Amino acid sequence: MKIGYIPATFLPWVGGAEIQAHNMANKSQELKNSVDVFLLNNEKINNRKYHIKKLNKFLINIVFILKYYFSIDLSILIQLSFKKFLKKNYSIWHFHSVNYKTLLYIKPLKNLGQRICITFQGADIQKFKSIDYGYRFDSKYENLLVKTLRIVDKVFVISNDVKKELLKLGYKGEIISIPNTVDIKKIKNIKIKKIKKTRKCLSLITVARYSEAKKGLDLIEKISKILIKKKINFKWTLVGRNSDNLLKKDFIKKNIKYFKIISQINNNNEVYFPNSKLIKIYKKNDLYVNLARVESFGITIIEAIASGLPVFTFDTKGANEIVKNNINGFILKNYNPRDMAFFIVKKFKQKYFYKKLKNKSVKKYDLEENTKIMIKNYN
Repeated sequence: MKIGYIPATFLPWVGGAEIQAHNMANKSQELKNSVDVFLLNNEKINNRKYHIKKLNKFLINIVFILKYYFSIDLSILIQLSFKKFLKKNYSIWHFHSVNYKTLLYIKPLKNLGQRICITFQGADIQKFKSIDYGYRFDSKYENLLVKTLRIVDKVFVISNDVKKELLKLGYKGEIISIPNTVDIKKIKNIKIKKIKKTRKCLSLITVARYSEAKKGLDLIEKISKILIKKKINFKWTLVGRNSDNLLKKDFIKKNIKYFKIISQINNNNEVYFPNSKLIKIYKKNDLYVNLARVESFGITIIEAIASGLPVFTFDTKGANEIVKNNINGFILKNYNPRDMAFFIVKKFKQKYFYKKLKNKSVKKYDLEENTKIMIKNYN
C-alpha cells in the first residue's frame, strides 16, 4: 500500500503528535507498505524508514497568506503542486493532526480524486478556555475545519474527549478511535539494575515540555513544599524540552537537592521513540506524576505505565481515559496541588511504591497492533 503522510508539525520538533506520526510511519513502512511523509522543509531525520517528500514551501505560504488574510482562494496552485506526486498511486493520504495551512491541502487532493483521512491529536480540535488552548479560538481556522470535514473520507481520534469535540462541531461521518501508542516490546526489553524498594527516598518523575499552564508545572512548588514540610525525602526528576527554565525559579534554586532537571532527550539513533535513555530514567523511578491541565492523550503517561510505574494524576482530559484507579495509578478528583501532595504522602507511608505494578491494559496501546488496525481501516 502507498501511503502519504502529512503531519501538521514534525521532527525535529519533539512532541506527542510528532512522535506518534514518526513512529507510526516507521512501523507502517516496516509492515511492508510504502510511506511518504510530506514536509515543507527537507529535514534530516536519521532514524526513519519512511521517505521524505518536500513540498513547495514558497508557493504554499503564498496561498496561505492570500487565503487567511485576504480570503483569496488560489488552492488550484496547491492542486498543481500535488499533481506531480501522483505519478505514483497513493492508496490514502493521512493527515496526522491539522492546522490552517495543512487544511488547505485537503480540497486540492480531493479534486485530484484522492482519499483523505485525519487523525485529530489535540490542539487541532480541543478547546480549553482557561489556558487559551486550541486552534479553534481562531474563527478562521474553525470555519475552514468545519467545511473541510464535509469532504474527508474517514476520521480517527485518539481519545473520547477528541471524539466529543468532533460531535459538537456537527460531524456526522465515521469516527474511529485508535489511541496513541508506544513500542511496548522495546520498553519491556530494556533492563536496568534492580534496586530493592527499602530505601527511604521517594523517586518521582514528570516528563513534559516547559509549558507552565498546560502541563501544570506551576504546581511543582506547591506540592514540593508540602512534601518537604511532611519530611518526605524525595527526588523529583523533570524531563522535557526547555525544562531548564525551571532552574530560574527561586524555590527550585533554593531546594535543588530535591530536583533533577534533564533537558529534552533526543532520539537520533533509534528507530522508535522514546529513546532507551529515557526509558531507563522512567524505570529508575517509583512514581509518575501527571500535572497537565489538559492532554489530548498523554503519551508520556503510556510510556510511564509501560515502564512499570504507577501514575498519579488529576481528573483531567486525556489522563482520565488512561489511568485506572488502583490498577495503573490513581485519579484525584479535584485539581488541587494540596490533594496531590497529601495523597503522595499517604501512599508513601503505606509503602505503596514497594509493590510491583501489574497492568495488562497497556497492551491496547501497542504501536504494532494499532498500526495494523490503522492500515486495516485504510481499506
